[in-house]
Amino acid sequence: MKKYSLILFAIVLTSCTSTKKPLESKPLYDVLFGSDYGGGSFQFYEIISEENEFQMLLGDEMIKSYVKKEDIKTSNFILINMGEKATGGYTINVEKIEELADKIIVTIKEIPPTGMTTSVITKPCYVIKIKSKKPIEIK
Repeated sequence: MKKYSLILFAIVLTSCTSTKKPLESKPLYDVLFGSDYGGGSFQFYEIISEENEFQMLLGDEMIKSYVKKEDIKTSNFILINMGEKATGGYTINVEKIEELADKIIVTIKEIPPTGMTTSVITKPCYVIKIKSKKPIEIK
């Protein structure tokens, strides 16, 4: 019985990882994180491409489990704050990402809630990992 318990423990231990899986994953990008809370009071986005900027993500309690220190060497990141919303249920859709010879063009659309929503003020935010070091243009 101890042998089976030890084998089961070893399987569970090796199947655990220190980083969480992305919300959405495609060959050129991952939507790493999305939340109704934790964003800024006004709408903005920030492209994170330098190591000193990346320290902000590594230090954020909600986001740090989705990134590794060496990610900044091969990827850029987009932090999207949707601003203050009167209800829950807002989200984003990455409509298209085009990789050109000199840059990456990212098309993002805000999706309002449909149906019943919570009547609470939210500040949605998202983090997208672009698997390239080319400059990013957002539409």
